[in-house]
Amino acid sequence: MRQLNTRRGVTLIELMVGLVIMAVLTGMAAPFFGDYITNSRLREGGNALMAEALYAQSEALKRNGVVRLSITGTATQVIDMTQTVPATLRTRTFTQGLAADALNIDFGSDGMTRPRGTDVVADMSIAGVTCSSEQRCPRLRIDAGGAILLCGNKLSCP
Repeated sequence: MRQLNTRRGVTLIELMVGLVIMAVLTGMAAPFFGDYITNSRLREGGNALMAEALYAQSEALKRNGVVRLSITGTATQVIDMTQTVPATLRTRTFTQGLAADALNIDFGSDGMTRPRGTDVVADMSIAGVTCSSEQRCPRLRIDAGGAILLCGNKLSCP
């Protein structure tokens, strides 16, 4: 009876060829990782801004009065304006160079913006990035009727 001399595993040459192919593919994909990370940060900031707007709107409905969403650029504050001394309900700071247009948005007891009939737009941005079709800066839109919409790219948002 004869034993078969079988080899198992990978030779050094096969391993080196595999590593070279992996390095070439990673090198080709690397420029797109930067865009992906930037777009993820912008989307995260847009979602946070939308969450704050929804929170301010719901607090206005719940408190049956005016609640203000104050955007200072790098932070947001939700302020109860129904009291004689306005009370801050919540504060959120944007991280990683994110910023939004500085403005105040007042929600009335019906969930609509004040003064009645005003549309509001706030754009997200990140330091050192120009918005384009590759770098998608989100836009928060609040219609006069109280509808809140987050567009994926301010360049394509009406």
